[in-house]
Amino acid sequence: MVEQNIVLIGMPGCGKSHIGKMLAKQMEREFLDTDKMIEEKTAMPVPEIFALHGEAFFRALESECAETCAKLSGKVIATGGGMVLKAENIRLLKENGRLYYLRRDLRLLPRKGRPLSNSLEALEKMFCQRSPLYLQAADCVLDNQAQPQQAMQAILEDFRENSSH
Repeated sequence: MVEQNIVLIGMPGCGKSHIGKMLAKQMEREFLDTDKMIEEKTAMPVPEIFALHGEAFFRALESECAETCAKLSGKVIATGGGMVLKAENIRLLKENGRLYYLRRDLRLLPRKGRPLSNSLEALEKMFCQRSPLYLQAADCVLDNQAQPQQAMQAILEDFRENSSH
């Protein structure tokens, strides 16, 4: 039987990577971070990719990651904050994944080193654009305000109740 992936979506800095690593360890699964996959493929950090090649180039690489991840099973996957911008990415990730939207107060999101969310104003604009997409894509919405352990537990409980296993 194919094991469903756990896919984490949400704003940049909402805790996807941190919680994803905790989940992977707890469940003894491999952890994948689509931003890290892109950095490894290009041998450049995300801000440099944006600076040298632009957002469209980055989004194309992000779509390649969605396609790669959709073919895998039994993984914990943290996506980049903009993964939801292309409906095809979400369709692919849902083929064998349960999507969890991690919500976090915008004032708690880190902005340093994040090319598209380097100010609170930019974050607010981004949130207005992406929030409906996160909500539409999510199989489950969870708050991650201060306690990553609680968010991880909530994901584990939901996954056990709702995954196809």
